[in-house]
Amino acid sequence: MSSILSLDDMPVTKRFSYFRDVVESFYIPIGLQCDTPERFNAWVKGNSLGPVDVGTCFLAEQRVSRKVEHIARSQEDRIKLIMPISGAIAVCQDNNHAVVRPGQFYITDPTRVYEERILEDLTFTYMLIPREAIAARIGDTGKITATPLDYDQPYARLAADMVRSLVSVSSSMEGFEAQQAGAIAADLVTMALWERMDKVPTHRTAHRTAQFQQAKAMIEQNLTNGGLSLEGIATRMGLSTRYLNGLLSEGNLHYRHYVLAQRLARCKRHLTDPRLAQLAVAEIAARCGFVDSAHFSRAFKAIYGVPPREYRSAALAGVVRSDGPSARPSSDELA
Repeated sequence: MSSILSLDDMPVTKRFSYFRDVVESFYIPIGLQCDTPERFNAWVKGNSLGPVDVGTCFLAEQRVSRKVEHIARSQEDRIKLIMPISGAIAVCQDNNHAVVRPGQFYITDPTRVYEERILEDLTFTYMLIPREAIAARIGDTGKITATPLDYDQPYARLAADMVRSLVSVSSSMEGFEAQQAGAIAADLVTMALWERMDKVPTHRTAHRTAQFQQAKAMIEQNLTNGGLSLEGIATRMGLSTRYLNGLLSEGNLHYRHYVLAQRLARCKRHLTDPRLAQLAVAEIAARCGFVDSAHFSRAFKAIYGVPPREYRSAALAGVVRSDGPSARPSSDELA
């Protein structure tokens, strides 16, 4: 899925107020201030690679604040990586302060307050990374947020090269290929953070990390299979069930809980998609891998607070036209 924003066709006097209103849809709730709104401009070009987002962005000078009230109404918890191409940005989080310029990158954690100030019009590469891909491996992210990572370090250079390359080809990637590429880039970023914290992993650790990402990708690719099992994944990877279970545990991932959470999240997306309004709730559940509709309903209510049918009605109110959805999605979109 592509994310594209351009303000070029909008009157200059309206650009900042519009951007301030829509910026939340691109990532998280934040506060924005601009001393020169009369010259403000911004654009965003990005793509999703499974749970990872990558792209490029331009922002004119402004101040960004992520406060407690923003965090309270936010579900997004992916780690943000910023890699300046031109310009400069000051960042502050977890008592770490830095000015970051081209040749460096940094991360911020949206689960805690932070501030950014664009000092010079900034063009940058960005990456949004699932927090479990980083936090589960380096521990407390507060030790490394708002900390410049220089390209003269080996893993930082590898990570930067990979992320830049990924941005250039992301629009032509999809499915399993896209997820794998995103996972590899996330691994390289994690290794760069390890390097900065003097925790460079051994070859064995790096190998197990790669296996962990492969297992996760394989699970996500087979969620629609109601017969999906830990034993089956282990067999396909050529591993013992015990080894795979231990591998997942190292990444703070419990197999059954993870599969259930991913299936419920997929059902939630489909239930709120007006193009799928003609499908029964039970059919959506089955297509997401649930073999027992009653179990699905109980699990969905336990997580989201209301039964799936009620959740769907509320979400689609005012969205689905009386003549039905505009297009029926392909079988790939239901996977």
